[in-house]
Amino acid sequence: MRSAARLACLFGHIILLTACAGGDDSDTGGFASGLTSATASATTTTSGGPSTQPPTDGSASAGETTGTAPTTTSGDDSSAADDSSTTTSPGPDLPDIVAACTKVDVLLVVDASATMADALASLPATFAEIQATLALEVGEGIDDFHVAVINACPKPPHFHNYGAGDTDCQFPGGRNWLASDDPTIAQNFACVVQLPFQDEALEGKGGDNGGYASIPDTCSDADDEDEQPAWTAAKALDPGVAVNAGFSRADSVLLVVAITDEDESPVGPDDAAKIHDAIVGAKGDAERVVFLGIGGDEGGCDNAYGGGEVKDSEVLREVAGTFGARGMYRSMCKKRGADPIGDAFAEALTTVVDAACETFTP
Repeated sequence: MRSAARLACLFGHIILLTACAGGDDSDTGGFASGLTSATASATTTTSGGPSTQPPTDGSASAGETTGTAPTTTSGDDSSAADDSSTTTSPGPDLPDIVAACTKVDVLLVVDASATMADALASLPATFAEIQATLALEVGEGIDDFHVAVINACPKPPHFHNYGAGDTDCQFPGGRNWLASDDPTIAQNFACVVQLPFQDEALEGKGGDNGGYASIPDTCSDADDEDEQPAWTAAKALDPGVAVNAGFSRADSVLLVVAITDEDESPVGPDDAAKIHDAIVGAKGDAERVVFLGIGGDEGGCDNAYGGGEVKDSEVLREVAGTFGARGMYRSMCKKRGADPIGDAFAEALTTVVDAACETFTP
């Protein structure tokens, strides 16, 4: 296994370093002493000429060069005994140990229309599976992660800390995102993914319950304002959005998950590259961004969550495609099984996210 090989390599380095550090703590160091002792055991000098002992480790025959030339003395044996100026070359540099990523930041952007109610209800159980998958199957095991949730409306582009019914989800430290070591992370997440639906969240439709600090949304780009998950991700990740500061870390892999039972609107397929560039630009490194889109199949399909139709998500598929090997698209169609959203998360984490971790450059 990949991890077993890395551990073997790591333990090999530890053993070598331990051996090198052993012995006397003088300025010459244990490593130099060890080399000198090894040389002394391989070559004995006498007044009658060198007497070379055969190597004991099978690494070279008596007639081969062992890397240290014998010292020859003639007449006076005391010169060898008095010579304290023996020098040794430093040992070879140890090879670098390639480290997989150790941190993942997950941004979940969800269409909050009423038809998504059953899909939203599945997310707390999915979150528990995400934690287990990160810990066991991504990189060398990820237990340091952030997670943020926002509805698919970029006005305002603030991660949520309030749930439906004007509920304060009590995020630790006054943040609007969660960290893996937060003591009540499961409860906080279960609260915040119960998003206020449009009639609660949209100020223009009389809503009075927003996802961030109970401030209603002011989306006004089209009649269906909550179907812009990918573009909302780009806007929310912008470093200029001060309230979201601290979520996306420079030394982490970023997983953006965009979910809708309709399609990215009010844009067309030609805008997919623009959305891609905005997300990557916010992160600063395309190799550290993974995108998972979840929507409908071509031509639409039956929803796995509570029935109804999932519309064709053409633009969202295009956005996922712009990320190449770092992108994935899956549908929430009934034909995909009982929990296609949970399955898509698991697949993305163990494939595209894991691959991003494997090629991570610290």
